[in-house]
Amino acid sequence: MGKDPSVGVPPSFPRFILWEILGIVGILHILQFSHVNDSTALFFLGNSIVFVALYPVLYFYNQLKLPLVLKFLILPLHYALRTVLMVSSFLWVAYVLYISDFMLGGVNCYLVFKNYWMFLAPFFVMDYFWLLEHLWGLSRVNFTFWSSLGMLSDSVSGIVGGFYLGRTLNTKWGTFFGDTDIQTLIWIIFVLIGIAAVVWFGNKTRKG
Repeated sequence: MGKDPSVGVPPSFPRFILWEILGIVGILHILQFSHVNDSTALFFLGNSIVFVALYPVLYFYNQLKLPLVLKFLILPLHYALRTVLMVSSFLWVAYVLYISDFMLGGVNCYLVFKNYWMFLAPFFVMDYFWLLEHLWGLSRVNFTFWSSLGMLSDSVSGIVGGFYLGRTLNTKWGTFFGDTDIQTLIWIIFVLIGIAAVVWFGNKTRKG
């Protein structure tokens, strides 16, 4: 088999600019629309600043041709920064739910993220490594623009599939799962699983 041409190819710079602009827009949005003396908004503001500062570090680090010994020595720091960016991405999702007051099954999804994050985080990790890191341009394999659009399309299909499957389960057997917030938690988990499953399958059949 020939070498995958997308391996070792640096991600497009416009992609980096796009995400940095979106991060800055997020900062401006928090500053403009947050309530006075809102500690939650202040927390999300700090997270947005971390993302805007950390993302360029990882983006350009991935393109450096460092000696193998040096790269091995700073590998723990690299993994730590990747983990911080993953947590920041999770908090961005929480912010979108917080600012939109999105409801699912009559329950505020932000409160589910806030109260049950430890159950949601493992499923989000799959979405992050199989979808978001590719879109950030931080993965080992860099997809083309059109392949990235395909990944986004796959993720939408996963959201729809997980949404309807979770709704069906809650409609028919929701009383066995517990209170409405637990039902919504399971519903969101199915959405996250749907994204991961469809994107993973699409990546396996897609060439950069």
